[in-house]
Amino acid sequence: MPGFHLAALLLYSAAARAEPSLDAKIARVMAAPTVSSRVGPLETPLPIDLAEFLLDHPDLSAFIVRSHHIAPYVITMLGPRRSSADDGDGTSGIIDLASRTERRRVYYGEGVHRSRIFPPIRADAVIVMELEPARRAGCGPRIRSSFDVYVKLRNPILSGMVKALRVFVRATIIRKFSKAFLVADQVGRLLARDPQSVRRDVAAFPLSDVDRRRALRLIDALAPQPAACLGLRP
Repeated sequence: MPGFHLAALLLYSAAARAEPSLDAKIARVMAAPTVSSRVGPLETPLPIDLAEFLLDHPDLSAFIVRSHHIAPYVITMLGPRRSSADDGDGTSGIIDLASRTERRRVYYGEGVHRSRIFPPIRADAVIVMELEPARRAGCGPRIRSSFDVYVKLRNPILSGMVKALRVFVRATIIRKFSKAFLVADQVGRLLARDPQSVRRDVAAFPLSDVDRRRALRLIDALAPQPAACLGLRP
């Protein structure tokens, strides 16, 4: 049925044209964000290779902080570079890892925050993460991370209200739409305090055999650090 196939092809082509590329979505948010801010720098007592492993497995990081009652995050992998995230406090959405280099990652997210005060806040967010090794005298390996956060609200009326609101309200929106990206930092602090408990979490989590062996090897290589070395901020 040539006519049927042609119609299907035209419909598919129209749908492809209607859906902007990930790069186009990122450019749109960064060109005119409703709010934007820089988060950090944050210092975490983690070697760079273990930090990158946790960033590549956000579902594992969320499982660890949830099992230790640090935060009620739930992150589910939908593909190698896509995940769904729920912070357990009203914010949920889909996150894509758009690009990655050795020390820089760019994420794109589409989410919603629900609260008793405002109507649902639907937004698109871009997180540009920079990661580098850090040093502190008397301490073990560390990383320093910074986040440039851009949030574009989808409701134009609410966007206008936010621009007129006080700084702390705008900062709350930034925090809500960037919490999922700070999970690895929380795991890093826990690892520095109690690596064996995290080791048990890794053993219990459904990872591939290759990933499990690598994670356990990285954790077993950690050396205890003095209490003064366990803070996040430099």
